[in-house]
Amino acid sequence: MSIVKKHSMKLINFQLKGRFAHFLKAEASASALSYPIPPRTVLLGIMGAVLGLSKDEPQVILEPAYIAISGKLSKTHWHRAKFRKDPPAPLPYIVKKTQKSEKNTVPEKATLILQEWLFNPTYTVWVSIPNPYLLQLESRLKERQWYFTPSLGLSEMIADIEYLGSPECLPLPEGIYDVQSAFQQEAGTLNMEQIFKEERSIHLLQMPRTVTPDRIFSHCRYITERDAIPVPVKTNQAYKTDNKVIMFL
Repeated sequence: MSIVKKHSMKLINFQLKGRFAHFLKAEASASALSYPIPPRTVLLGIMGAVLGLSKDEPQVILEPAYIAISGKLSKTHWHRAKFRKDPPAPLPYIVKKTQKSEKNTVPEKATLILQEWLFNPTYTVWVSIPNPYLLQLESRLKERQWYFTPSLGLSEMIADIEYLGSPECLPLPEGIYDVQSAFQQEAGTLNMEQIFKEERSIHLLQMPRTVTPDRIFSHCRYITERDAIPVPVKTNQAYKTDNKVIMFL
């Protein structure tokens, strides 16, 4: 469980969306299940792509990072993807004009894997990272200048990022708040009476939170609402920004 700063801070607020997304679940085996929202590690990678950081740098350079996310859970589709098991036969170094194709070619070995794709995912994200990267991120998002093309899980699934603003956020005292974002399960207590009364649809998730340069992940349990409707939570880790109450992943 993370320790959140208890003083005001500047946030970068942006919308993250795309046509498709696939955030591979760590426990997935033959069938490639997707998390319904991008894990914190994925969001660090997206910011790293915008800033021009190499693959294993964001999880080190951008910490401590404070990230909040809100968004409806997307509809899903099972896509059958083809993966090679071995490379195709090499081409000859010299190709003659009269050369014909070989009759006994090596058959291609491949396997079909089901992938769970998210349709039209759209998320609102709030982030605070150490300077000078916070200022660089703000500038690049305003100008829509990505160093590397950001993607939603797979390189073919290009992400569109829209800068929304740079609000301040203020810590709130312990109390019951309607929390707009996904949050750590251990960071608060749900007001179940109100949730049942208002027929909220609560989803419990276990997703990666941090990753080392050696690709060792730590996981955390999260709570999110299916339609991104605020959830009543008793907590001492809430922040207010732009008339919304958020909690960090």
